[in-house]
Amino acid sequence: MRTRFFNAYVITCNDKFDVYENGEVWVEDDKIVYVGKPKNGFMADRTINCLGDVLMPGFVNAHAHVPMQVLRGMAEESSFHGWWNAYIRPKEQKMRPDDIYWSTMLGIAELVHGGITSVLNNYFEQPSTVQAFLDGGIRAAVGVDVQYKVQDDLRYKDWENRFAALYKDSPLLTYFVTSHSIFSVNERGLNDCTRIAKKYKLPQTIHLCETLEEVGNCVKERNMTPVQYLEDIGFLDYPTTISHGVHVDKEDMDILYRTKTNVAINVSSNMKLASGIPPIYSYQQKGINLAIGTDSVASNNSLNMFREMFLVATTQKALLHDASVMPAKDVIMMATRGGAKALYIDDRVGQLKKGYQADIIRVSCNGIHWEPNNDKIANLIYSAHADDVVMTMIGGNIVFENGNYYIGESIERIIKMSREVAKRILDC
Repeated sequence: MRTRFFNAYVITCNDKFDVYENGEVWVEDDKIVYVGKPKNGFMADRTINCLGDVLMPGFVNAHAHVPMQVLRGMAEESSFHGWWNAYIRPKEQKMRPDDIYWSTMLGIAELVHGGITSVLNNYFEQPSTVQAFLDGGIRAAVGVDVQYKVQDDLRYKDWENRFAALYKDSPLLTYFVTSHSIFSVNERGLNDCTRIAKKYKLPQTIHLCETLEEVGNCVKERNMTPVQYLEDIGFLDYPTTISHGVHVDKEDMDILYRTKTNVAINVSSNMKLASGIPPIYSYQQKGINLAIGTDSVASNNSLNMFREMFLVATTQKALLHDASVMPAKDVIMMATRGGAKALYIDDRVGQLKKGYQADIIRVSCNGIHWEPNNDKIANLIYSAHADDVVMTMIGGNIVFENGNYYIGESIERIIKMSREVAKRILDC
């Protein structure tokens, strides 16, 4: 399939952040074959006039729990530890494999509707999740968790057995070794993570420094911050993406920079659970790679990258009393290139570039909230809505266009099944 996009405001997200106001992007099968000014010489099967809309790389959601969609609105007005222990974990334990499949499919629909083409997903019962990702045609980094309930001497083999059964050789799937947190996985379990990551050449991910309670308990028990603890046990010796990073000090940042650790920030979730606001500008000034995640809709209520980008920019301006920090261009790069780097797929995803995967979104600029369209880059951060996305393409396949979903199941069936799952879990 050969597709030609023309008459587009093309944001490349390349090293120079090149923008083509009347640009074209050509796609052949799953790859981009041309990005730039209009020219002849491409025989397309389909030609799409973008009518001046933004054409850009799809967003990369660097931290999510997509199967938690059916838990949206079930644990409101609660801070993190009460939210997780008293509400979320008991509900999750009632979810069956089919429940997780339909909940994931609901999440995939929301992701592609909002222009998210790649996601780093963390959840148990991975077979159901992987099947949904394959059916939905979304690019996913699948976190295979190290089970904290398994006996220490069985944990390593348990992970290997589950990974062998789970692994699918698909161009859309990559894998991470996942440990939930330093307070749910003991030191031997964390060491097992690193051993597994090295053996299988996989990156790893962990929730870290999300709450003051987590940091305080770690300092009290070990006389080290969580970041210092992970460095001390060698966890950060291998490629790692941490999620949250709300409460860190200068030494922590030095360690994260030195170990080339990525930080996936989740501003909406952190604010809603009263965990705090991450020091995004300080991370940026340190040179640490930053990516943006939504976390789950159980804590965030939305898989909306536009809202996350708005908050990334505005929280830092407000905290620092400096309107010049976090320019729109930098935030867009976090949501695309930064995310691709955090997923370790930046050699093929995250920018519109010849030879890269055709993960492309079209964002309509026709809404009244865009007018008079003085600055489309700024509008993407401060004005745009997720509903402005009118097309999402992943690997050359259109999975969402003009309100229609092409994700392996009808949206009507996905909603029906998800509602049934949610009702059963609430009634249990």
